[in-house]
Amino acid sequence: MKKILIIYYSKNGSTEKMAVKISRGVQSVDGVEPIIRTLPNIQDDSKNNIANSKNILYATNDDLVNCDALIMGSPTHFGNMAAPMKLFLDGTTTEWFNNSLCGKPAGVFTSTSSIHGGQETTLITMMIPLLHHGMIIAGIPYS
Repeated sequence: MKKILIIYYSKNGSTEKMAVKISRGVQSVDGVEPIIRTLPNIQDDSKNNIANSKNILYATNDDLVNCDALIMGSPTHFGNMAAPMKLFLDGTTTEWFNNSLCGKPAGVFTSTSSIHGGQETTLITMMIPLLHHGMIIAGIPYS
């Protein structure tokens, strides 16, 4: 069974709701299993725990190594991903040196509370580290 890792950070719940819906979509495909992980808020003590208050495990680098594909989600903060997502990605140097993610499919998603929140640039900032890892990102064409 292929494991699709869904990592998200959500401060107010919108990105979490999207992650759950994406997980349901992944679950509807035969032969694949969604693995949902979240990230701790870097401004509190939750980073010392292994899961959040809803018992959703925090993502680890081992999760990345063991997945067959990756989908990442973050709220938009001034046209960029949230700090916890950036901090997590900044900690993947070993995986980069070992080509652990090279050739794996990847996707990204975001949410924001305004129509001019910088959604497009947030998606790009999340894709760039994945491209550096050698992941394969495919867009959804207009057609």
